Amino acid sequence: MADVTVTYMGLSLPNPLVVSSSSLTQTPEKVQQCEAAGAGAVVLKSLFEEQIEAEIDADSGGTEHTEAMDYIRQMQTDAGMTAYTRLIRESRKLVSIPVIASINAVSRDWWEDHVAALEDAGADALELNISLMPHDYTNRDEQILQFYVKTVEAVRKRVSIPISVKIGPQFTSLPATVDALTWAGASAVVLFNRFYQFDIDVEKLSLTSGSPFSTSADLSVPLRWISMIHGRSKAELAASSGVHSGADAVKVLLAGAQVAQVCSALYRHGLEHLGVMRKELESWMDRKSFTAVNQFRGKLSQKKSDTPVAFERLQYIKALVGRE
Repeated sequence: MADVTVTYMGLSLPNPLVVSSSSLTQTPEKVQQCEAAGAGAVVLKSLFEEQIEAEIDADSGGTEHTEAMDYIRQMQTDAGMTAYTRLIRESRKLVSIPVIASINAVSRDWWEDHVAALEDAGADALELNISLMPHDYTNRDEQILQFYVKTVEAVRKRVSIPISVKIGPQFTSLPATVDALTWAGASAVVLFNRFYQFDIDVEKLSLTSGSPFSTSADLSVPLRWISMIHGRSKAELAASSGVHSGADAVKVLLAGAQVAQVCSALYRHGLEHLGVMRKELESWMDRKSFTAVNQFRGKLSQKKSDTPVAFERLQYIKALVGRE
């Protein structure tokens, strides 16, 4: 019988299927539903810095009085943190699986001042969802990387629970970025953040949003980078974007992921799809005579390959010699 238990950032999980930060995990009741459906862990819906800032702006009434603005800012921040820490505490009471808090911010000062409260509330770990959009062309690669590194360093000083960092794929060197985040104090890196999609309506001549949901085709990017980074960095890796089936979960585990984060597939098929995915994973392990996930994790990573160049140039080689 296949044993699908795993560890992630030192936490014990009944299986490697983690529900990503989303509205699926925004209340204690929904977190409980995720566990009942078969989740190995949950990442709570992110607390957004912009969300609190918007509430501050709405309550400011247009005042420009410095002391009044400071008072409103503190009140709204406290209210936002109170609601979020309540979510953590009540979720922890209802479930036995790990509950990972998530905070999404764009300024380091905001992270530093509030993360300790999440640990105090009982979060098992903290996922830093750093949604930095380097739109200013004067920003250099090193400046951008340092923002991530300094953020992790600052948070690491304030909490003792494990930290993961969810990043996008647009870095000059992803392996170097993962290493830098690890040295700064991150236990895991989540590859990759699915940023809000951008599109243009050609009839209305206006900006619009693309589909918020991933497909299995989106798995290609995290799959490649996980397979190339696994075993070369001390960081544990979590796959995100494109995990829609048990087969997709098998793929990222073979590449070297510790866990697979799932979101879009659950919106499409319901939370019960977690059970389907787990059964598909267990069935595959039984067919291949694997009794534990560690027996095949990273089996198809670049480090363990006899042809490592294939991970970097496979498409280019096929274009030259023709498709099989």
